[in-house]
Amino acid sequence: MASRPFDVFCDQVCASIRWPPARRLAREELTAHLEDHAAALEELGVPPEEAAAQAVEAMGDPLEIGRQLDRCHSPLVPRLSRIFALCACALFLLGFCAGVLHQTGLFRYETVLLPPPTLPYQGLGKPLCGAAIQGVGHVGGYAIAAKDAALIRTAATKADPPHLEIQAAITVSHWQPWLDHPTSSIPAVWTDSGGASGTVSCYPATATLLAQTWYLVLEDPTPGCRWFSVTLGRPGDQCTLEITLDEEVPPS
Repeated sequence: MASRPFDVFCDQVCASIRWPPARRLAREELTAHLEDHAAALEELGVPPEEAAAQAVEAMGDPLEIGRQLDRCHSPLVPRLSRIFALCACALFLLGFCAGVLHQTGLFRYETVLLPPPTLPYQGLGKPLCGAAIQGVGHVGGYAIAAKDAALIRTAATKADPPHLEIQAAITVSHWQPWLDHPTSSIPAVWTDSGGASGTVSCYPATATLLAQTWYLVLEDPTPGCRWFSVTLGRPGDQCTLEITLDEEVPPS
């Protein structure tokens, strides 16, 4: 019997609420409150119909309650949320398309995972023998890891005749996506088992978001030697790699 006056009261309140989800929640909460109030009155000996009427009367003006609930649950908020979500999607799509077209952001990288390095560097030259390379360290906040090495006889060009050099591949990596890869050559020198030393040229190659392959070229390695040490970086911020050739460096 009590449900009818409760339904009438809830209909009057919800008539002023414009947002359907808020209207449904208001009806559920109002009905529960009215039922609890009426049940409390009935426990005090009030007849059910009278208890329902008193519970409705105690709630106050249904139109004023509806207006207050409508102000608290304006349909403008979900509409703005949908507008902001659409704008965010549009900006993401614009950024995605711009990255693809202009090779910026993540799209400036050739691959997701670094491919294995290949020697000789840029495919120019002939491998004479392989080499074992080992060593890890850090230079300038970047992690350095040795990958591969070989003794190479370079191909003849108009500018340079064929010559011997040791080429090595290393990985330069970091765990900070916002950090750029090294943009300038890494300072490096080589030293052989006899104490002689020489220069090392560094060339960046394939890059991913967190890692990049660099090629090291040990110029004019000492004939007759098999062991070479490469020091990367500057004093106080260096790491060392060791290269052991399968065969001795032949005469030039």
